[in-house]
Amino acid sequence: MSWGTELWDQFENLSAHTLKGIDFLEKYGHFVRDRATIECEYANKLRKLVKSYQPKKKDEEEYQYSSCRAFKLLMDEVNDLAGQHEVVAENLLANVLKELTALTKDLRDERKRQLYEGSRLTQSLQNQIDELFRSKKAYDKAFKESEKAIENFQKADADYNLSRAEVEKQRLNMSYKSQACDTAKNHYADQLQRTNELQRQHYRSGLPEVFRQLQELDEKRIKNIKNFIYSAVETEKNVFPIINKCLDGITKAADIIDEKQDTILVIERFKSGFNPPEDYPFEDLSKSNGSNPGSLQNVNSIQPRLKDGGLTVKGTFSGSKIKKRAGILNIFGSRGVSSVCFFISP
Repeated sequence: MSWGTELWDQFENLSAHTLKGIDFLEKYGHFVRDRATIECEYANKLRKLVKSYQPKKKDEEEYQYSSCRAFKLLMDEVNDLAGQHEVVAENLLANVLKELTALTKDLRDERKRQLYEGSRLTQSLQNQIDELFRSKKAYDKAFKESEKAIENFQKADADYNLSRAEVEKQRLNMSYKSQACDTAKNHYADQLQRTNELQRQHYRSGLPEVFRQLQELDEKRIKNIKNFIYSAVETEKNVFPIINKCLDGITKAADIIDEKQDTILVIERFKSGFNPPEDYPFEDLSKSNGSNPGSLQNVNSIQPRLKDGGLTVKGTFSGSKIKKRAGILNIFGSRGVSSVCFFISP
């Protein structure tokens, strides 16, 4: 179906429709631009995220464990994913938005030319119609004046009281008015013919050609929107293999995590090499040669086991947390304790 035949009298509506269509194309261009901006911002945020989680020097020793090594490999893959989002943004701007912007400008210029041509044709027809109405009005006036002149001549010719000069005057006036009427009639007929020819040309070829051009312009716009969407999708599809490769890399990074191996590494890292302490022996104080129950000597006798029995070793995480016992027990040696015990014996 053609706009030129079906919408021959809808010049204003077609003008508004094509304008809205181009505005919609431009709106889609803004969407693509903002989408590319988001892709670029997302890529930048992914890179910042990876950078902020890179291992510090103080944590490097922890990255001997499989879970930590897997996390570092994961961050490398995420960094590569960020690069693919940058590729999507760049291709959207270069392959879609650039062409879309150029097309929008071309369509606006072409629409402007066609509307100008349509307005010119319409104005030309309107001028001819105005000329027709003026000629018709002049013909109406000339016809009435001619009829009046004929009537006056007939009255004068029938009036025997008028002189021959008066009758001749009315005859000449009748002849002049009749000639003027014929001239106006011919001019009106000529303008009518021109108007009808121009009107047929206007609605059968001139304006339909303008509408055909506008229809092609609008269909071109619609078709290119479809192509731009295809192009945007293709841009993303092109990076899917690399994105999938990155995701496979993340999966492989997860595969290296081995909880049993990490357990062995923890043992190798923190094992002291000493055996656990032996059981405390039972001391029968009634057979201790008169020693008082709970004497300081008996208490001090178990302290070397805490120091030398292997409960911990200086240099390990737990060893650094053992605090020396403070108090009176630590200011005396074994000799001092014996002296005290001797002094207080009965």
